[in-house]
Amino acid sequence: MSRFIWPLTYLLSAICVLLLLWGGVESGHRLLNELWNIGHVAAFFIWTLLIGRISWCNKLAVNVLIASLLVLTVLVGSAIEGLQLLRGSNFSLTDVLNDLTGAWMALTVIYYCRTESSKLQLIAMLSGALLLALISFRNLAMTIYDEIQMYQNFPILVDFKSPDQQQRIWAKAMTIVSAPDNASLNVLKLDFDTAEYSGFALRYFVSNWRDYQYLALKIYRHQSPSVDINCRINDRQHDLHGYSYQDRFHRQYRLNKGWNFINIALAEVEKAPVNRLMDLSDVSHVGCFVVRQPIQQTIYLHTISLY
Repeated sequence: MSRFIWPLTYLLSAICVLLLLWGGVESGHRLLNELWNIGHVAAFFIWTLLIGRISWCNKLAVNVLIASLLVLTVLVGSAIEGLQLLRGSNFSLTDVLNDLTGAWMALTVIYYCRTESSKLQLIAMLSGALLLALISFRNLAMTIYDEIQMYQNFPILVDFKSPDQQQRIWAKAMTIVSAPDNASLNVLKLDFDTAEYSGFALRYFVSNWRDYQYLALKIYRHQSPSVDINCRINDRQHDLHGYSYQDRFHRQYRLNKGWNFINIALAEVEKAPVNRLMDLSDVSHVGCFVVRQPIQQTIYLHTISLY
């Protein structure tokens, strides 16, 4: 069996290097992005196993080997993140932690195979591997859970009954709180600043709206006077062909003090692009924003749903 395991490991190692040189995946699907991030765990697990097979590594005391490879992991992981900076990406401590998780898991396997290993230290290694795995896989587990909930709750896109739903929204300043007039309702408090455009967008949602007639937003506002909010909707074809203003739905609605109910007819959304119909089976963006406000504006988003 080992005749096939190690050649396969070398092949996987080469694939990891090629993927690293490729530089990553740009996907709008968060599950794919999280799986890509977990690739750091797999890559450093494989690379650490292979380094552990080198003859001079076998001659090192196991504790020296563990310490050396952990330091090497931090250095290599940091260097990789430094290269990402040159490509225009951010330095990610999460990726470095994932690198350490993969290396630690491999070192646990190496330690188990060493004849001088002690049961107590093996338990410590296993415990460390489990703890690091729980930390590294937490975001993936949360994403899988929220994806399942998102499809189960559809056609409700968000209602903030679960705090995990906050990750479905993009905004500069937001937090889940109780509604100002009803402590039993969870709402998303959104603060809009005085920039030219300030708002929020629905990042993750079921994109097929073909079987529904309306998009509904329920928003509470405690400030006065009224404020105008712009709502924008577009499909994936719009994203792929220049983001033209004439190729999307864009309407303005007034938010008064108290509860506001915005009902957007999807028939109007479908006909909004010039010279074509919007593909309601592949909606890619939903967002609302205010324009050049003299003071900070605050709204409380309760639900976004289809009916």
